[in-house]
Amino acid sequence: MNSRQPLLAEGSQTSSIGYEAAVSGPVTDESSGAASSNSKSSSTETFFHIVCITAGTGILQLPYALKEGGWVGALYIGLAGAISAYTGNILIKCLYFKQDGGTRLKSYSEIVEAAFGQRGRALARGLKDFNLLGVAGIYIVLAGININALVAGSVADQLSPQFWIAVSAFLVWMVLVLAHEIHDVFVLSVFGTLTTVVTVAIIFWLGVSDMNHSRARPPTKVIDIEMAPVSIASICFSFGGNANWPDLEASMMSPKRWSRTLGLATAFISFIYLCVAVVGYSVYGDIVKSPILLSLPPGIAVVVANAMITAHVLLACPIILTAVFIEAERDLGIGTETDALAWNRTYRVLFRTALMASIAIVALYVSDFSKIVPVLGAIAASMIVFVIPVACYIRLFEGQKQFTILEYAWCALIVVVGLLCLVIGTSQAVAHLQW
Repeated sequence: MNSRQPLLAEGSQTSSIGYEAAVSGPVTDESSGAASSNSKSSSTETFFHIVCITAGTGILQLPYALKEGGWVGALYIGLAGAISAYTGNILIKCLYFKQDGGTRLKSYSEIVEAAFGQRGRALARGLKDFNLLGVAGIYIVLAGININALVAGSVADQLSPQFWIAVSAFLVWMVLVLAHEIHDVFVLSVFGTLTTVVTVAIIFWLGVSDMNHSRARPPTKVIDIEMAPVSIASICFSFGGNANWPDLEASMMSPKRWSRTLGLATAFISFIYLCVAVVGYSVYGDIVKSPILLSLPPGIAVVVANAMITAHVLLACPIILTAVFIEAERDLGIGTETDALAWNRTYRVLFRTALMASIAIVALYVSDFSKIVPVLGAIAASMIVFVIPVACYIRLFEGQKQFTILEYAWCALIVVVGLLCLVIGTSQAVAHLQW
């Protein structure tokens, strides 16, 4: 690959009555204007957080995913969206499974501990944190290399990709030391979502323009049975993000609106995914490349799209890492009310600086970092997004509600999809390693 070519992600997340009672009692409605809600997120803010976290660089490989599996991949997008919304909802229900006066678990890790004990918590915590930290590290590397490509031919042309990786890490660090809770990075989510929408608009516009000027379109297929598992695995990984949901729901002024907000966000994400996938595969067919930007006619619009994706990964990084830091700081007692405010800030800055420095050093100096992380990331993401939420939900509620055969069948399908992602994602990541 040309060192100046942008590097982008290739086909590379109670009973209902008890849940509603738990979340509707102690919280304040968004319209009340209570002082206690000032540091909380509205449903609109949460919507942007979900979209920004989920709809990342994976959107660029969706036309290629359809190329691998055929037009049936459009149905996979709908299926993956439905699975994502379902697992996101049952995960939040698990936070309230005790139903004792509104007691709520605090994190993804505590859900797993309640279901499978300390060993389960340790395993889930390791997978979750590795996945989120690894994604953040990869995003920083992608941003640095893309910036290096974007400044080619300018006065900054002599600066190395490593310099821009370091700059990217510094920019993320600045946001992290200023932000305390997820609510504090709302503006990043808005701009992160807008960069994705602009990128989708560019892809749609250039693709339709190419379609109008092309006399013959490359061939497409309805379904490729052999490659269908690879296609659905690639698409499902584009809906990852569940590990962040407990902290997002906790940050809401009205947690009872979580289900509706997640549903709307997932529907919006599915819509823009379909726009990119359908247009990209319609125009470029079985010769489409991953990422789709490589198939588009070169020009200023593609440069803008590359800039938008670079901005998106930089904006998403602090949101992803904030979720990791909040849980870690809670466990370490940083930010508790018993500490002086000044010391709280000092401890938080030192902790976040140390962790960000570690991520930056690994991203800069560890050989094949961008190839090794996806191997473990495939393992972590498939378990965190699909398998573990279903397993915890059934384990925690099997004595509190009667599961129907249809519910068991749906949960079994999700686990099968998760295991498929585990096998396919891991094998593909390993195949890309060059020792």
